[in-house]
This record gives sequence, structure tokens and C-alpha cells, in this order.
Amino acid sequence: MKTDRRDAVMLAKLHRAGELTAVWVPDAAHEAMRDLVRARATAMRVTGKARQHLQGFLLRRGRIYPGKKGWTKAYRRWLTTVRFEHPAQQLVLQDYIHAVTDAETRIERLTGQIADLLPDWSLAPVVEAV
Repeated sequence: MKTDRRDAVMLAKLHRAGELTAVWVPDAAHEAMRDLVRARATAMRVTGKARQHLQGFLLRRGRIYPGKKGWTKAYRRWLTTVRFEHPAQQLVLQDYIHAVTDAETRIERLTGQIADLLPDWSLAPVVEAV
């Protein structure tokens, strides 16, 4: 059922009663910064997935990190010691490790770009306060 007429009447009543609040439509500069932040959020998700793929591969092959917490310096050192008998498995391990480091590099690059552009953005004081 179409409700355009009912919605229009309701909006008119709310407007007359002063119940509606104004919305702010972001300009091109704000949208550009939002896009950059979204790209960083995507990179964060990709990094998490790449780490999961690597850890899943290691778990399937029975390689379990003996330490308490993953993705520390000690964990990364341990990753350099992991070896497989078959060259294909070693190649897969290296590919997963490169995927993680590439994703982490992307996060660092996007974070730096956000930091570089932040001082020129009108919402910089709000971002710094948060």
C-alpha cells in the first residue's frame, strides 16, 4: 500500500508542531573524508580476514602457536620459523603472510593520509576531541 499522501500529511503536522529537526547534508569535502575513513574501515576488515585465513591454514596443518596471544612481535617471529615439507604449502604460508602485511601496510597508509588531511577539515576539532 502506498503511503505517500499519509506520510506527507504526517510530515506537515510534525513541521507545524515544530517536532522536526533540521538535517545537515555534507558537502563534497566531508563526503571525501568519509570515503577515506570508509576505505580504512574496509582495510581493517580485510586485515582481519587475512589473519583468519593464515591462522586457519596453520590450524589445518597442525601448526599451533605456543604463546598466549597472537599477532605480537613474538608471534610474528614464530611465523618466520614455521616450515612445511611440501614447497606448495610453504608458498601458501608465504602468500598468507604477505596478504596480512600488505593489508596492514594499507591501514597504515590510509591512517597517515587521514592524519595529513585532518588539519584542513572543518570537523578537525571534533575528531581530535573524540
